[in-house]
Amino acid sequence: MKLSQLALFLETCESGSITEAAKRCGKNRTTVSSAISTLEDELGISLLQRSGNQVQLTEIGEAIKNDAERIIMIANDIHAKCQQHLEGVEAALRIARDDALPESFWRQLVHDLSVNYPNSSISIYVAPPPELDEMVEQNMVDMAFCLLPTTNNLPNNQYTQLGQIRMMAVAHADHPLNQLSDVVSDDLAHATEFVLAAIKDQSLTAVSPTSSNYIALTFYEHLRNAVLDGNGWSTVPSVLINSYLRDGTLQVLNHYQSMRWQPYGVIYGKHIQLGRISRWLSAQLEAYIDKEAH
Repeated sequence: MKLSQLALFLETCESGSITEAAKRCGKNRTTVSSAISTLEDELGISLLQRSGNQVQLTEIGEAIKNDAERIIMIANDIHAKCQQHLEGVEAALRIARDDALPESFWRQLVHDLSVNYPNSSISIYVAPPPELDEMVEQNMVDMAFCLLPTTNNLPNNQYTQLGQIRMMAVAHADHPLNQLSDVVSDDLAHATEFVLAAIKDQSLTAVSPTSSNYIALTFYEHLRNAVLDGNGWSTVPSVLINSYLRDGTLQVLNHYQSMRWQPYGVIYGKHIQLGRISRWLSAQLEAYIDKEAH
């Protein structure tokens, strides 16, 4: 039994005619008829009832049609995966990321991944930026997309910077901090601050709080939502709050360090070379960050 025989059998089922199947496949009628007859001889059954130029599936032909379709599908998948391997496309990829970029962007990116690389298995995990470097180092994931430390101190991994994201210290427009014409560091220290929470040395810690009164949450979107509720201030990526800044719901604090740029990039192992999907993803993120920066 050959794949070519099954393919011609299925094409004949679809068209209802050996002549039409031959035309669709670019073969002559005798070749198609002979291939199906040989398949029937090998299986010891009749797959088709022939009546002039028309054919109908026999009972057993109907029963194996789905199996034949699956065999062809699996064979095509095998060929596609092997071709992807030859082209440097990863068969499987474990990705970690932070949430410094909007979920709508990642949703579109996942859609594009499924369209462009349908034969690859891809897992995406979300975690706070401070945890991602260690996840790559411990080979829990293959790569991580996230905000990079401002010191660029990642001694145990490689990284490539993809752009810069503007970080903004903001509070609700009605928050007392936004009633001050000039906010000093003491004002920030005495107001509730929302900061990132992360696991470090097997313990939950707050990441670099400025205030002695802080609440640590896992993701930037959580920080943004807490600020929207008017309960404190936080430093969050501008791409997550631009619409709220435009409509006046949130305001940037009048503090001399209320805005700064922070690098965003991809982290990967010291001895790893990025494959085709990894490079494609990096290019998509770089283009998005560049567009948002302008």
